[in-house]
Amino acid sequence: MEIRKLTMDEIRYNPERGAFEAQVRIRQGDDWFSYPAQICAPLHADYGWVMRGLVADAEAAHRGKRAGLRLRLAAGNAASAARASTMLQVQRMLRNIAA
Repeated sequence: MEIRKLTMDEIRYNPERGAFEAQVRIRQGDDWFSYPAQICAPLHADYGWVMRGLVADAEAAHRGKRAGLRLRLAAGNAASAARASTMLQVQRMLRNIAA
């Protein structure tokens, strides 16, 4: 069984497309791959459903034979990318607490 790690940048809602969008990073071995993901849903959609849809979209792109918009991060850059993503999440949580 292969274990993968996923990280996701800030989730945005695009009213023009009626879809939630995010940049999803998938770790496979020592490499990270980054994919733009989207799921069409109304603004009031369930958070868990949106998250599962975004992850499924990114995983489908990762498994697909045509990678499309695939960004491969080298092993040296992966650690700094993961730290940056974690810091963004911490900053977002602190902003929500302060609000």
